[in-house]
Amino acid sequence: MDIIKQFKEVVISVLPIAIFSSFLSIVSGVMDGLEFLQFMLSCILVIIGLTLFLTGVEVGITPIGGRIGSALTKSRSLLLMLTAAAVLGIIITIPEPDVQVLASQVHQVNPAIPVNILITAIAIGVGIFFAVALARTVLNWPMKIIIALSYLAIFAAAFLNDDFFVSVAFDSGGATTGPLSVPFIMALGVGVASMRKHNEESEFGYVALSSIGPILSVLILGIVFGRTTGNSVIDSGNEMISFWSLFGSKFSEVGISMLPLVIVCILMQIFVLKMPRTEAIREFSGIIYSYIGIVIFFTGVEYSFSDVARELGSALIAINPILLYISGFIFGICVVLAEPAVIVLTGQVEDASSGRIPKRVMLFTLSVGVGLAVVFALIRTVHALSIWTFILPGYLLIMLLMIKTPGLFSAIGFDSGGVATGPMSSAFLLPLAMGAASGNAASSITASFGMIAMIAMMPVLLIEILGIIYQSRVRKAERGKK
Repeated sequence: MDIIKQFKEVVISVLPIAIFSSFLSIVSGVMDGLEFLQFMLSCILVIIGLTLFLTGVEVGITPIGGRIGSALTKSRSLLLMLTAAAVLGIIITIPEPDVQVLASQVHQVNPAIPVNILITAIAIGVGIFFAVALARTVLNWPMKIIIALSYLAIFAAAFLNDDFFVSVAFDSGGATTGPLSVPFIMALGVGVASMRKHNEESEFGYVALSSIGPILSVLILGIVFGRTTGNSVIDSGNEMISFWSLFGSKFSEVGISMLPLVIVCILMQIFVLKMPRTEAIREFSGIIYSYIGIVIFFTGVEYSFSDVARELGSALIAINPILLYISGFIFGICVVLAEPAVIVLTGQVEDASSGRIPKRVMLFTLSVGVGLAVVFALIRTVHALSIWTFILPGYLLIMLLMIKTPGLFSAIGFDSGGVATGPMSSAFLLPLAMGAASGNAASSITASFGMIAMIAMMPVLLIEILGIIYQSRVRKAERGKK
C-alpha cells in the first residue's frame, strides 16, 4: 500500500487547478478572505479524500475485481457468468464518485429528475454493457461491429430526446468511467481474458463498452420523462449547512451506496474466493479506505470546491467570454496532464505502437485535445448551441475513422474517452460551465451539460488518428524492407 505515491499523484492533480482558480478568483473578486480559507479547506479535503479512496481501490477494489473475474470464468454457464457480471457492474457504479456528483448536479438544475432514479438508470446501463463486453471476449465478437451497432441505437434514441437529456446521457457515459469503476471493471475483465484464449485487442474495450450502456439507458429514461425544463438559476442550497452536518450526511449516503458492494464481496469471499485470512483482511481494509475517502471527497466538493467553480464561471463570463475560454483551455490541460490514468494510457499506446507513438507525443496530443474540448463545451454553453452541433459531426467522424483504424487502437481509443474524464471533470469543469450559463442572460443552465461528453469524445478521435498514423508508418517500414 503506497499511500505516499497516491498522495503525490492527487496533489499534482488538484494543486494546479486550486492555484489557478484561486488566482482568477482573487483577481476577479469572487472570493473574500473567509471564502478563500473555505476553498483551501475544500481543496485539502478533496486531496485527502482522493488519496484514501485511490489507495483503497489499489489495495482492495482492484485485487477483488481480478479475483472475481477469474472465478467467473470457472463457471460452465455463460448465462450465469454474464448475469453475475451485470450485477457487479450495477453495484460498482452506484457509489462511483463521478456518477454521484453528476446526478446531484442534474437534480439541482432539474428537480424533476430524482438523483436515485438517474443513478439507477446509469448503473443498469453499465451492468448490461459490461456483460456484453465479457461476452465479446468469450465469444470473440468483433469490437468495431458492437460499437457501430451500439452508437446506431444511441443516436436513434437521442433523436427522440431533447437537448438536455442528450447532453446528460453523453455526460453519464463519461462519468461512469471514474476512479472506482474503471479499476474494478478492468481488473475483472482482464481476469476473464487471462483465462480464455484471446488476442491483444481483447485486453481493451471493457471500459469503452461499459460507458456506452449509460448513454443508452439515460436516453431511454429521457423518453419516459419527456421534455424537460431546467432552472434558470442555480440554487446553492449548501450555504446554511454546517461542515459537520454535511460530513454526517455524506457519511450515511455513501455508506448506503457502498453497502451492496460490501455484501457482494463478503459473500464472494465466503462461498467462492476463500482467500487466506491475511489477504482477505488486507483487501477488505481497502474497501474501508475507499469508503472513508469518498466521504471526505464529497464533503470537500460540496463544501466549497464546486461552488467556487460556479462563481468563477459566472465572474469570467461577465468580464469577457474570451477570458473564460482561455481559462477553460488551461483548466482542461491541467486536468488531463495530472490524471494518473492518462499516464498509464500513454504508456499502453507507446507499447502497442512499438514505440512509434512516444508517450510525450500522446500526452501532448491528449492535453491539447481535452483543452479544446473544454473550450468547445464553454462556447456551446455561452451561445446556448445544440449539443448536436458537436456530437453528431464528432461521432460521425469517429465512426468513419474507425473503418481505417487498427482494431487495437479503436479499443484503446474508446477506453481513453473515459480515462480523461476523472473526478475533476464532474467536480470542477462542469460547475465552471454551469456558472458561465447562470451568469449569461442569453444562455440556459441546461446548456452547461455536455462538458463531460466533449471531454470523453475528443481522446477517441485523437487516438484513432494516431492509430492510422501508426499503421501508415508500419506499412511504410515494411515497404522499405522490400
